[in-house]
Amino acid sequence: MAVTWIIGPAYNMAYMTPSAAVLPSGHCTVYSEWPDTVTQSAVGVLTIVVQFVLPLIILVYGYARMAAVLHRRIISIRSTGQCTYIKS
Repeated sequence: MAVTWIIGPAYNMAYMTPSAAVLPSGHCTVYSEWPDTVTQSAVGVLTIVVQFVLPLIILVYGYARMAAVLHRRIISIRSTGQCTYIKS
């Protein structure tokens, strides 16, 4: 969890830095221009992977592990015929 809090702000630092540029057409823009479309596409894909795909994979892995452990425990309880109740 700590890695997320470190990587997130570091990754988004470029978006948090205000910048401006004058386009070749003479118009002003709030954001500076991309060097080329390949760089723009690469940053877009990296953003999707880091902010959507990677967390999705981590969540699916975590929930699959929990489901596997619970499934094994249920099978174990059913096969041994033991049932334990927690008294409050």
